[in-house]
Amino acid sequence: MSKVSEQKPLQKEVARAWDLALTGTPVLYLSGPITTGKRFVDLLRARQASTEAIERVRRENIDELLAAARQLRLQRNSVVVEPGSLEVRDWSQSDYHTLWEHLIEHHASAVVFMPGWEYSIGCTKEFGHALRKDIRMETLGGNPLSREEGIALLRAAELDLRSNGDSDRLLALAEELRSLRQGLAIETSSYVVSHAKRKDESLDFLAKQGMNVAQFVSFSPEAGKPYLAHARICDWTPSTKTSSRDLIRLLLERSSDGLVNIRSFQPHDAQSREFIYGLGNIDEAVNAVSRLSREGMHTIVNETIDVHDGGVSGVLMGGVMEFSPDDTPRCVEKPGTASLPRGIGRELLAAVYSVPIDLAVPFATRLEFSIHPRPRGWKRTNVLVWEFSDERFVDLRPDVKWPNNFSRMLGDKTFGLLIADQFGLPVPHTTVINRRIAPFSFGRDTGWHERWIRTAPLEQMPGLFSTYRGWTDPFALMKTEDAAGTKISSVLSQAGVYPAFSGALIVSADGRIIIEGRRGAGDSLMLGETQPEDLPENVVNDIHEVYRRAEAAFGPVRFEWVHDGRRLWVVQFHRGATETTDLWLTPGDADSWIEFDVAAGLSVLREVVSTLPPNTGIVLSGRIGLTSHLADLLRKTRTPARMKN
Repeated sequence: MSKVSEQKPLQKEVARAWDLALTGTPVLYLSGPITTGKRFVDLLRARQASTEAIERVRRENIDELLAAARQLRLQRNSVVVEPGSLEVRDWSQSDYHTLWEHLIEHHASAVVFMPGWEYSIGCTKEFGHALRKDIRMETLGGNPLSREEGIALLRAAELDLRSNGDSDRLLALAEELRSLRQGLAIETSSYVVSHAKRKDESLDFLAKQGMNVAQFVSFSPEAGKPYLAHARICDWTPSTKTSSRDLIRLLLERSSDGLVNIRSFQPHDAQSREFIYGLGNIDEAVNAVSRLSREGMHTIVNETIDVHDGGVSGVLMGGVMEFSPDDTPRCVEKPGTASLPRGIGRELLAAVYSVPIDLAVPFATRLEFSIHPRPRGWKRTNVLVWEFSDERFVDLRPDVKWPNNFSRMLGDKTFGLLIADQFGLPVPHTTVINRRIAPFSFGRDTGWHERWIRTAPLEQMPGLFSTYRGWTDPFALMKTEDAAGTKISSVLSQAGVYPAFSGALIVSADGRIIIEGRRGAGDSLMLGETQPEDLPENVVNDIHEVYRRAEAAFGPVRFEWVHDGRRLWVVQFHRGATETTDLWLTPGDADSWIEFDVAAGLSVLREVVSTLPPNTGIVLSGRIGLTSHLADLLRKTRTPARMKN
């Protein structure tokens, strides 16, 4: 039950209005100091904390909060809610905290923190609530705010208050921050259960917590025979009077694909023993369980879950989520696994599969999970959990990079834009038509009523496939340009952007940011048919601002952009710098060189590169943009290339 239901009538009415107006709408909650914060601390240190001065600080905090919210709405094109606009006579701080926690828990897609939030009791409580509910947190600049970074900021604020404060109020504030910080540290990093659970006990424990597990029945060996230990079968109440044969028959009947697996193990051994996959015959399954019981093995019989159904499997541990399609959770032991921050990974998968992803386990645990396009398991939902173990907290950091197995399934362009969107960069609203999973959407409304159709190959293939301004049949497009279905993963239907200016940004080998663009659409620039133009200062500033936010999260990045005259939009996004220098598009030694006239175009260059003799480089005759598809093709194929003097 929500805390609001136990509070004042006006709180309940406000919460009810929010629930009616905001359900289904992603909300950014902007958390910032109001009655406390750095301004209040400076006031206490100056010994000027009169009633008038405290009220002035409150108004300045609110004005700063409102200005930041206006800017955030413009940058993100999102619904932004801040606490400064709500003032109710006779409400206590606790009344406000309860209401804002309701908004965060039920409606916030992310909580954005103002600079200096760590000096505010209210912001600290909101940080803790977002952390407990596994809600994404960011700084005002758009960078992810992790649990560790937040707690470190709180500790720094506490030390600052103690070392540079000699008033009782400063010390009291420091003590309250210390108490809140220690509480968060205990809740999120020191949670360890005192005893290990057997594999079937672990599954039953997760089911008792309300999580969905694959339907299963487990047996303990009693005098060499299987004896019912635990069972989770849809719409069935366990009974020790039911025979093992009838239990396995019931499981086969109610499993999604009419198949079961059998796992055997010893109670206190983390390693499974014999594993039998995909049995559909009742006699084979019963005989296998009986044999393993005679050998003294515990067994789990669970419904077979198809790992090739377009879903993913993976592991959630600490602040990291890793996953891959077409595999079990053991995919994390193999190359090609996607690795993302915990909250970002959850939101990205929720967007792709259009279902809520509820994996709210403590940070100091390890959880194996899978997500499926069809409902599965004893609760018939799309998310399954497989194994759970308590771990001492380890400060793991995700390795966010692509291509990976998941990005190849969605298409390189799709995954890059999804990542950019999840990290708060401005991405046009995009509907993805994928070969393996149902259509899904992400991004923001651009206000320009036109659809662009774009192809998303498995990995980046500069300029190879078509882009259409306006609608065209996406299925006919895939059939025409990739009849075998081996190159194009998805077709994107993307909200158009009014192209006041268009272009791209890359980072050179020596770390220089190279921005190229021109007025109008950027197609001719990317194809090497026209040259870059000088861009207005406000456009260049917007490009640098987006790069700064992206670089803080990923390191060097490169992206294509369109500016509508008011704001910048990211229409392609890739990670990493290039090898381009002042002398070379692509560095490298060659025994011989051929000259290529750039006027021949991208398709001819692609053919030349594909038939180039070994140890041969290309000298480009004519000028092209360093961010063009021609330059990208040469970098992608690692063909030694330079401009003709």
